[in-house]
Amino acid sequence: MNTPSPHIKELSVTLKGCIDLSIEKKTQEAIHDLSVHEKYQLYWLVSKTKLVDHELFEVENTLWNSIKGIFNGEYLQTDQLLDQQDHVLTLVETGIFLDYLDIEDFRSVVRFLYTHSLEPEITITKINGKIVNLLAFFASSDENPIEKTNSMIRFIGIPPAGFDELNQKLLATFPKQKKALEAINELPISICQKYPEYIPEIVEKLEYDLNIPILKQWIDHSALNNITKQKTAQFTNKWNPPDYESNEEFFKNLLVQRKENQIVSIPLSHEAFVKPFIKKLKASTVRTSELPSTVPTELLPGYLEKLAYPILSKESIMEIFFLGGAQIGTMGILISTSQSKILIDYGLSVANYQIPFWHEALPNIDAIFLTHAHLDHSGAVPFLFSQGYPGYVFGSSMTKQLSSILLSDSQKLMQQNFSKPVNSSDYRFKILSQESNVYQMLDRFIPIKSGEEYQITPDIAIKPFNAHHIQGSYSYQVESGNKKVLFTGDVNFDPCALFRGKIPKIPQDSDLSIVDSTYYGQPAFDPSARDTILFQTISESKRVIIPAFSVGRAQEILLKLENEGITKNHKVTLLGMASKVARLSGLVTKAHFSDRLVQPFDNEIIIAGGGMLNGGHARKLVEETKADPETSIILCGYLAKNTLAYRLLHGLEPSYKQKIVYTRFSAHSSSNTLKKFLSSVKGMKALVHLGELTKDPFTLAKENKREQLGVGPMQIPHLGSKIII
Repeated sequence: MNTPSPHIKELSVTLKGCIDLSIEKKTQEAIHDLSVHEKYQLYWLVSKTKLVDHELFEVENTLWNSIKGIFNGEYLQTDQLLDQQDHVLTLVETGIFLDYLDIEDFRSVVRFLYTHSLEPEITITKINGKIVNLLAFFASSDENPIEKTNSMIRFIGIPPAGFDELNQKLLATFPKQKKALEAINELPISICQKYPEYIPEIVEKLEYDLNIPILKQWIDHSALNNITKQKTAQFTNKWNPPDYESNEEFFKNLLVQRKENQIVSIPLSHEAFVKPFIKKLKASTVRTSELPSTVPTELLPGYLEKLAYPILSKESIMEIFFLGGAQIGTMGILISTSQSKILIDYGLSVANYQIPFWHEALPNIDAIFLTHAHLDHSGAVPFLFSQGYPGYVFGSSMTKQLSSILLSDSQKLMQQNFSKPVNSSDYRFKILSQESNVYQMLDRFIPIKSGEEYQITPDIAIKPFNAHHIQGSYSYQVESGNKKVLFTGDVNFDPCALFRGKIPKIPQDSDLSIVDSTYYGQPAFDPSARDTILFQTISESKRVIIPAFSVGRAQEILLKLENEGITKNHKVTLLGMASKVARLSGLVTKAHFSDRLVQPFDNEIIIAGGGMLNGGHARKLVEETKADPETSIILCGYLAKNTLAYRLLHGLEPSYKQKIVYTRFSAHSSSNTLKKFLSSVKGMKALVHLGELTKDPFTLAKENKREQLGVGPMQIPHLGSKIII
C-alpha cells in the first residue's frame, strides 16, 4: 500500500474522534470525494490499527454501538426509518466503510427503504448514490472488479439507475479495465433494458463476441436472450452454404463463417445453427431397436435427431458453468459437452428476486433437472419457459408436487409486490409473476426415480440419488464418455427424523464433485444439545410458537415431537402450508392440521410457516402474543439480518415480551459430517453455497481459504466461472 497522504491521515484522526458518529457534513463530503484507493488507505488507518491501538479499540466499540442502533426497533418502524433515510443511509455507509457492517446489512436496509418509500424515485436516487460509493469501494480489493461490481448489484437486488456515474468511477479506479468500460459507454444498455422492441436494430450494429461479455453484466436476461436469438437468426438468414461432400466440411465452414461474423461465443447447437440447414447434412442411419431403453419417451425426437445429425467433435470434455451458487439464494449449474447441454436448478432469491447468471446456451438447453422444490433452486425455471424453452423438467414426483405449492405461493407474493409503484416497471416481477409460466413448467415436469440411470442425449446420462435435504430432494451424477460430474444439490449427511435416521448414499467416484457447503468451516454442531433445548423449552413454557420453514423443517420438528411422545400430552398443531406439506408427505402423527389461523392455548404448541417472521401465520401469532411473557417463541432456522426473527433473537425489539429461544434445525450437513464426506471424495471438489470462513474478506486469499478447509485441493467457484474436465 502506498504511503497515505497528510490529508488522508488528517481524516483518519477526525474519524477516530467521532465517538458518536456525529460526522460533520464537511467530513462526510471529504470522504466521498476520495478515490477508492484513498478510501481504502483511510479504511486501513482507521480500522486495521485496532489490533495494536487499545485506545482506538475503545473508540470503535462506541462507534459500533452507535451504528448498531440502526437495527433497533425504533429505527425500523416504517415512519422513523423513512423520515430519517438520509441519516440511516449515511450510518450504514460509514458502518460498512469502517468494517462494522457487511453488505447484507446494507441490502436489508436498502430493500426496506426501496419497498416502503412513499416517494420511490427520490429514495432510489439517494440509495443509488450510496450504492455507487460502496460498489466501487468493495470492488477495489477484488481481482475482477467489474465482475465483483455486478455481483454486488445482483446481491443487493437494485441495479443502480446512476449507471453513468458508476461507470465513470470504475474507469477512474480500474485503468486496466478501461477498454471494456469504454465499450460499455458505446452500448445502448438503457435502451435494451427499457425498449426491447429496438433490439433487432441494435443487433444489426452489435459486435457480439466483443460486447456480449460486457452486456451480460448489466442488462436483463430477456434482452440478452432476444439479442442472442436475433443475432443467430441474422446469421442463418444471411449464410447460404453450398452442398458439401461430408458433414465434416459443413461444420468446418460453419465455424469459419461464425468467426467472421463475430458470433463464436454462442454455443454450437442443432437448434441455433444446424437446424435451418439440416437438409444439407448427410444423415446417419438410426435403428430404433438399438436405442437405449433408458431414454425418456419425451426426449426421443431430440435424441434421434442428434444421432442422425451428430455435431462432429473429437474432443471429449465437459464444461461446467456456475450460473449461481456462489452465494445462498440462486443456484444454477449448466453442464455442456460438444453435443449437449443440460441445466441443473435455476433458482430465485426470495430476498431480492434475482435469478442466476445468464449464459448464451440457455435458449437451447436439452433438459432441466431439479434437485428439490425450494425456490432458491426451482423458482426461476418458469422464467425459462417465458423465454421460449421448449423442453422438459425432470425431478422427483415429490419435487413436482411441492413445486406446485411453493411456486403458487411465490406468485401471490410477487403479484402483491408488482403492484407497488417502485416495482411496477421491474422485468423480474413482470415475467416471474405470470402464472402461465408456472403452469407450463408443471405441465412439462417428468418425474424420475432415485437410483435409476437416464440417457438424456447420445453423450449424456444422468442418475439421481436421495439427498435427504427435504422431501423428494436429489443429488445428480452426470456422465459423458469417461467423465463424471456429481452435484449434491442441498444435501444432509446428518441423521434426521424426516428420513428415519438414514444417511444418504452419494457417489464418491466423480471426476468433479460440486458440493453444498453451507456450514463448512463453521463450529461443530451437537444435535443432542439442539433437541435438549427444544424439549426443555416446551416443558418450561405455558404456550409455544415455533416459526419454521413450511417445507422440510416444520415436518422434521413435528416428527421430533412425535418420537419424543410430546404429541401425547400436548396439543400440537401444524398450520397453513406446513400442514398441507405434512399431509402430502403422508406423516403419521397425533398432531392436528389446520389451514386456518388458530390461537395458542395453555399446554399447546403451534408450528407455523414463516421461519424468519417476515409474514405468514407465524408472524400473526407472534404479533398477537407480543405482550405475553408466558409464551415462548422457538426460532430454529436461518435468520437473515433485519428480519423480525433476527431482531427478536438479538434483543432489538423490546416491545415483544415473549421468551425468545434459538435452537438450530437445519436441512444442510453440519461441518463435521460434510468434512468427512469431502475427505472421502475422489477427484476435484468445488464448494458452492460456501458460508463465511472469516470476518476479514479483504485479506484472506483464495489459497488460504483452501488451507483453512483442510480437505485437500478444491475450487471455490465465483459467479459466471467455469470448470473444464
